[in-house]
Amino acid sequence: MATQENRVFLDIELCDEAVSVESNVAETDIIDLQVTKISNCPYAVVGGNICYTVTIVNNSNANFVDGALGGIIFRDPLASNLQYIPGTFQYTIGSGEPFQVEPNINADNVLTYDSIVLPAGQTAIVTFCVRVLSLPDNSGDN
Repeated sequence: MATQENRVFLDIELCDEAVSVESNVAETDIIDLQVTKISNCPYAVVGGNICYTVTIVNNSNANFVDGALGGIIFRDPLASNLQYIPGTFQYTIGSGEPFQVEPNINADNVLTYDSIVLPAGQTAIVTFCVRVLSLPDNSGDN
């Protein structure tokens, strides 16, 4: 029996912050990803830093690894008043060693890293920091 490959895109907004997860999955895979995002501070200060921790729990039977499914594509659209701090993005799978990598930042200020390997039953912890350039305005871009 052949399986059909589908593209799965998970876009979650937590506390006015968006987190996206994307990967290819087969028709027979059951996808159950739990995503949470927290920051290290309750409020923003201009010139200050905010560090985020994003937890991705793979409760499914799908292995997001090199091969048919590929790794998880991590996307986080940053507000226009935030600037990613280079060298702060890393992720850890389970109790393993952290992987220090550099994400891409596009013109729309979307932070993207394309290949987080996350086997079934495992948890990925992603951390990164941003600098607050200004306070949000009333335009809804917060």
